[in-house]
Amino acid sequence: MANHFELFRVPEKIYFKKGSLPIALRELKEIYHIKKVLILTADLRHQEDVLQQVTDRLHELQIDYAVSELDAVITDTPECILAYGDSVLETASRIVDSLPEKPYYITVPSHLGTTAHVLPLPDGSFPDMTIADTDMMLENTNVVKMALSRALDALASENATEYSDGMAVRAVQMLLHYPECSPEQLAEAGTLAGIAFANAHAEPNQHAGQESVCAEKLGMETQRLLKSLEAIAFNF
Repeated sequence: MANHFELFRVPEKIYFKKGSLPIALRELKEIYHIKKVLILTADLRHQEDVLQQVTDRLHELQIDYAVSELDAVITDTPECILAYGDSVLETASRIVDSLPEKPYYITVPSHLGTTAHVLPLPDGSFPDMTIADTDMMLENTNVVKMALSRALDALASENATEYSDGMAVRAVQMLLHYPECSPEQLAEAGTLAGIAFANAHAEPNQHAGQESVCAEKLGMETQRLLKSLEAIAFNF
């Protein structure tokens, strides 16, 4: 088996364009022949309007569905689980990992800059599909800052590779220009940061004290990077 220095892993399918949700969900019927989907979310009351984009599309496709919050008890392994949210995707991944049989697993981020949708499950496997559709996302400054932190963590990791560095550098370049970034750029930066973080086998806040390493990979002076990070932390 290849070790993590020899293998670059991502979800099997990543949809990342605005309006891609209906196209991605169509695959459930036409390619995977899925008949029922369990939708997991953290706060159904406040996310019902956004989730209607999912449920309406599943209804059009004649795919049965049920919507449940994360604290619900799952007694039988669903055919397919679609998890919607931000940090709650990590909880959903643990739920999926604990099931006796693995369902088809889809992650849908709820905020621009989310990274959790492309992170591995506890067993090291990845979601089967992730749908980073900006029509499903809200903006949250803290989430954007977290994406920047994860990209820097990837750059600082001793396990970083040319592949993870390339994605992390691009993510940082976009996120340092927040809030001038478009919604699509923020969503892409979060996805790239998450993939880089996962494949560099980084740890949260690993970049602290390693800013010179990050700056070198970014082609920046360390002081310039520090000033940029301070400006983002102070102003946003």
